[in-house]
Amino acid sequence: MKLRIKAKILSVHEKMDVLDENDEVAYRVSRKAISVHDKTRIENAAGDEVASFHAKVPSIHNIYYVEMANGTSFTMKEELTHLRDHIDVEELGWQLRGRNVLAFDFGVFDAEDREIATAHRKLATMHGEYDIDVLDESVVDEIVALFVVITHIIALRQETATVPVNQSNN
Repeated sequence: MKLRIKAKILSVHEKMDVLDENDEVAYRVSRKAISVHDKTRIENAAGDEVASFHAKVPSIHNIYYVEMANGTSFTMKEELTHLRDHIDVEELGWQLRGRNVLAFDFGVFDAEDREIATAHRKLATMHGEYDIDVLDESVVDEIVALFVVITHIIALRQETATVPVNQSNN
């Protein structure tokens, strides 16, 4: 199954759509306009909630708590020691690893080391588009939630990277 995450450029609630191979909306993502905890909701095309997540504040590791509608929950956090190599999702027994996870170029591997999804970022787009190949469709909701959290971590890193540092004139 091929999916594509597409951010909406002018959206107060920082909405995203997850499109299927036919460019039909498979999932909708919306974030509260003003939220310290980055509260975000993911719905399927029928409008049913699939997952919600929020950030732990304050945190230097960008920790997100994900609650799936089916009762599954997991935590995503940046590991400062091996940020570019992999991220463990212990509750699911998954690992994100690849050339650069925060550049959205990685695979998701299950506990048996089988690749269950891959992700790539389209660099030359205005909307912030991400391609996802889901190899195990039985966990597609969890895969979508995981990838949406990663897009939030990427956006947060980009925001903090562009914040100017105060410099004094000597």
